[in-house]
Order: sequence, then C-alpha cells, then structure tokens
Amino acid sequence: MPLRLFLVTPQKRVMDTEVESVLCPGSEGEFGVLPGHEPLLAPLAEGRLEWTERGARRSVQIGGGFAEVTQERVVILADSAEAPES
Repeated sequence: MPLRLFLVTPQKRVMDTEVESVLCPGSEGEFGVLPGHEPLLAPLAEGRLEWTERGARRSVQIGGGFAEVTQERVVILADSAEAPES
C-alpha cells in the first residue's frame, strides 16, 4: 500500500510524492508514519521532516505546523519549508 506525502506552506505546495515512510517533528517528540497508520491530527514543532522515497532518505526543515495522517496519506501544513542546505 503506497503512502502519499503532501507538504504545503502558506506560499505554495512544496511537494506531492509517493513515499515509503515519514518521520515528523511532533510538538511532543518525533513520530513515524508507515502505510496503514491510524488516522491522527498532530501539531508539529520546528525541525526536520524526513521521508524515504524509492529507498533514499530525504529531508526538509519546517517551521512548525500540523500533520494530518490517514492510512494512505500524510498532509503537512507547515509555516515554512526550506531544503536542509539552504
């Protein structure tokens, strides 16, 4: 079962891609998401959003926000998003 990752900021849609897993910087600590995860809505802290896409680990720095998780998707509504090298 694929997992879709959407990353959106107030300025634009940053990403819409299929991933194997996601690691989110939750306000109470990091949490991981795999396909079939129980639905949840969680506040996010400023930190690194990481995911595995086609076997490669990728990441982006986010400025907090919220994560909406369902069994087949993760929607990240972030205050800001920057590539780690920025």
